[in-house]
Amino acid sequence: MIVLGRNEAFAYGYHWVGEEEAAAEQIEFARRLLYLPVGSKVLMPFCGPGWYAHELAMWGFSVVGVERVRPFVVEAQQRSQRMGLTATFFLGDPMRLPLRSHQFDGVMSIGNRFGLTGEEAGDKEFLTELARVLKPQARLVLSLPHRDGLLHRWQERDWETLSDGSRIFVFRQWDPLTGQVWEEWHQTLDTNQSRLFVVIYRVYTATELEQLLRACGFRLTNAFGSFLGSPLSHESRWMLVQAMKE
Repeated sequence: MIVLGRNEAFAYGYHWVGEEEAAAEQIEFARRLLYLPVGSKVLMPFCGPGWYAHELAMWGFSVVGVERVRPFVVEAQQRSQRMGLTATFFLGDPMRLPLRSHQFDGVMSIGNRFGLTGEEAGDKEFLTELARVLKPQARLVLSLPHRDGLLHRWQERDWETLSDGSRIFVFRQWDPLTGQVWEEWHQTLDTNQSRLFVVIYRVYTATELEQLLRACGFRLTNAFGSFLGSPLSHESRWMLVQAMKE
């Protein structure tokens, strides 16, 4: 058995489960929360293969994507060139951005990556870094799993599909004291070997997230339960939030 930790799991597309068409639909509402004119400079950390970044660039924004997985960066760059877009992508650690302070008009982080540091201290470090590169009064648009909704439809065992189309078995455990979810992803390979992903991620209530944002220099201004703008409720699987840098 091959056991992979969090960093290795990113390279295999962890949480990049979804459809490119869904990104186009989701960005339609999310971009409005930026409240920015065309041409504004927007950072997209953990941009993956660039689905959301490309959609935002097509709306006329100047997009900079940062990703820690090289194949994703290459794919995003190639597709951007094919489409004739001006979005820029580079390989780097979104937790320690090689960017000067106070240069972006907005930050958008959507696609289920927030919380993958595994603990509140790591998420606080990430938000603090985003605040550093944002201009004063700039907006942050963030999507993340909603703890209440996650527990409302909790499944200890499930099947998921990775970005390469392979099926994996997922086993989950919930720690109510830390707000962490432990996931084991079991994948059978063609070589008759198995691969095990082990990832711990932190999930938040809206109240916990508001407190964390405030501690990092942001003020929460809106929270929704979907990319259609529905109200946040205990049944909402996701939170889509808008915050402003103080």
